[in-house]
Amino acid sequence: MKIIVFISTLLICTTLYASNNEWEGLILKKILHSISKHQEIAVYSKNKVLVDELKDSRFIHIVEDCTKCDFVLAKDEVNNSCQKPTIVFSYYDYLHTPTAVGVFFWQKGRPTIRFSEKRLRSFHLHVTGELSKFVSTND
Repeated sequence: MKIIVFISTLLICTTLYASNNEWEGLILKKILHSISKHQEIAVYSKNKVLVDELKDSRFIHIVEDCTKCDFVLAKDEVNNSCQKPTIVFSYYDYLHTPTAVGVFFWQKGRPTIRFSEKRLRSFHLHVTGELSKFVSTND
């Protein structure tokens, strides 16, 4: 009986983890399409989970060299040498990374998104559609 409870708990936890990654992938796709000027988007990231979530998209292509990308996704570590628009995943990194045009993180189980109008302008980008309400003029 204890084994059945343990296996059931493990399956539930695994399902919840997978669904969080899937949600993260969907939100990232929406963010990238909202700020990109192009239909096809080249993305650079060292995070394997992010790469796995985005690789099934027909319009987002993962590149191995940050100089050849349109956007950098910096989840684990921020590479300040790559001067490309960056989406970070912590508010601290958002405040301290000059190339961070946006931040996406989970707070109390809910996704939090924020964009810097000033940094977006510096890369000649702007947010379109329903995500435009998350653009901050204070950053």
